[in-house]
Amino acid sequence: RGVELDVLVSNAGVAPPRARPTRHGLDEIFQVNYLAKFILANRLLSEGILPNATFAGNGRPAGRTPRIVYVSSDSHQGASAIDYEEFGVYYDYGVRKSINMYSYYKLVLNTFATELARRLQSEGQVDVSVNVMCPGPVNSNIARDAPPVLKGFMKLIFSVFFRSPEKAARPVSYLTASSEMEGLTNDYLHMFNRKRMDEKVYLPEEGKKLWAASAAVWRRVDPRAGTYLLSDD
Repeated sequence: RGVELDVLVSNAGVAPPRARPTRHGLDEIFQVNYLAKFILANRLLSEGILPNATFAGNGRPAGRTPRIVYVSSDSHQGASAIDYEEFGVYYDYGVRKSINMYSYYKLVLNTFATELARRLQSEGQVDVSVNVMCPGPVNSNIARDAPPVLKGFMKLIFSVFFRSPEKAARPVSYLTASSEMEGLTNDYLHMFNRKRMDEKVYLPEEGKKLWAASAAVWRRVDPRAGTYLLSDD
């Protein structure tokens, strides 16, 4: 309590080779790659840890806008539209579906980020900036759960052809610290190239539906969720 953050960089992600349930009974890739980020943003904003006038009444003056950066992937381009009938429902699947699910939940994340950016600005004034970036192919350990027959091969490919984490993080540093980004929101950088996300991400009704569906899933898990989840409106 009493702590305020200037920046939130949300980068947690997994790429499991198959469906795996969490202790909450949710799909791991759904909970880690998307839902946890929704919950964290809600808590930090509702409690004013990320200063904001919209929800906590402790907004920063112009020139000191707090920033949220979501690390996503350009693989979201062309992913399936959000399925609200099955949203948050755990079911079993294997390797091929897992690859599709990774891209799908990046689309979900980007849709949430766009909606969050909309809610955190009013009449052209940005309360908290929300931006998204894709670091491109990175020599990371995200494939650590790959089948043994593929793991060694993937590690070799990653080390030879993919960018180092240090280079991949440079756009994150730009989004979080550059004066050029002050007051700018709902931008998407693919590495250092500004581009549009999948057009489905920008549909206002999708953002509102996603917010309500996400809150409903978590309320079923945590009876106290109503004390820190922001309004669905």
